[in-house]
Amino acid sequence: MSIFEIMAAPFAECLVLVAIHTYLGIHVLKRRVIFVDLALAQTAALGTTMGFVFGIMPDSFSSLLFSIVFASVGAAIFALTRMENDIVPQEAIIGLFYAICAALAILVVQKTSGAEHVDDILVGSILWAKWEDVGIAAIAYTAVGLVHYLFRKPFLLISESPKKAYEMGLNVKFWDFIFYLTFGFVISFSVRVAGVLLVFVFLVAPAIMAFLLTSKMKYQLLIGWATGTVVTILGLTISYYGDLPGGPAVIAFYGVVLAVEGVIYYLVKSPLKTVAIRNVTIGCIGAFCLGGCIYGLGNLLAPAVHSTATDLAVVETQIRTDEAQIDVRKEKETKKNRAQLDEWLKNYVSEDLIKAYAHCGDALEKSDFIGQLPEKSKSQLALAIAFLEEPDVPKFFKTQVFEIVQTYTDEELGYNPESANNNTAISGMKNMLKAKNW
Repeated sequence: MSIFEIMAAPFAECLVLVAIHTYLGIHVLKRRVIFVDLALAQTAALGTTMGFVFGIMPDSFSSLLFSIVFASVGAAIFALTRMENDIVPQEAIIGLFYAICAALAILVVQKTSGAEHVDDILVGSILWAKWEDVGIAAIAYTAVGLVHYLFRKPFLLISESPKKAYEMGLNVKFWDFIFYLTFGFVISFSVRVAGVLLVFVFLVAPAIMAFLLTSKMKYQLLIGWATGTVVTILGLTISYYGDLPGGPAVIAFYGVVLAVEGVIYYLVKSPLKTVAIRNVTIGCIGAFCLGGCIYGLGNLLAPAVHSTATDLAVVETQIRTDEAQIDVRKEKETKKNRAQLDEWLKNYVSEDLIKAYAHCGDALEKSDFIGQLPEKSKSQLALAIAFLEEPDVPKFFKTQVFEIVQTYTDEELGYNPESANNNTAISGMKNMLKAKNW
């Protein structure tokens, strides 16, 4: 399978994210509220986490609704805290709001025994993006883009010249709310796939690249989209061939590209080229020396740890070898068991039960349903229950067979396919068979 087949959906998802976030990022930089994206992203993530408390899984539509509601509350707060003459900079309020939401998310996660959810909130799972995610995001972002196109004049005026907007009598709080509301709507979709950190980078990094090259918004958009697309694709490619997490790899690569662009910008814009080249050379040598010092200091201060790490590496290699051999044996055993299982299902359970299920139709609702089954099908129930009792049968096969058994008996059997201990439930099924003389 080629990289394109594996990474096509994540590539497409990233490009959709770059398209909308570059535009919003330009507005954010013009408004000088850099961390509003991070705050809204964390607010949306808090909504997802709160949904998790109620048993709502993060990838569900209900979780998305929780996220949108929380992001909308954040949008209202940011709009209301915008003042014509700020005594306290709004960026401080935004930063405080982010910290509070992050702390609340951690507290909630600790109470739900879902610490791994914190990682999902921060780095997301962009490599697992599906074409369904791409389609939903594209539709949602297109709708937001249409809103911003229709109301581009007040949005752009407030971003570029808020004082002029106030002087013209524009209802700045209202338009701020609409802006942040649509912003939060975008973030709610983005965070569930890309995570807080990558969403923030998608918003800020392409916009910064564009700001360094031009002050005209039309060209800023084009440059942001072009550079963001190239950097994102290269970052995901590095993550694929380097076997690295997708989100962190893209973020780190953006950092490298921004550093290089910053150096080039300094060299081009500097009136004294010789001095600029000298400063860049000294900076590179200094960075190289600093890295060497850190490496040497680490080896000097922890020789025993280094030695232990070497020994551990040998042990880990041996463990991986042993595990690989065990995996091979397990795979062979699994194939053998599955072949036997498929044959058993084909000859004894699946065909008869599913045929009976298909032919009975509306009789499922009748109390005498079992009485309508052929004698052979009744005997299959006993075989199916014995099948559920086997410890080596894969869970998903047990799940299918149990659903058929429960449909036929039309009773609560108390069996949990995910549990390792179903002895009581199976004993109850056997007693039921005896009681009904099946």
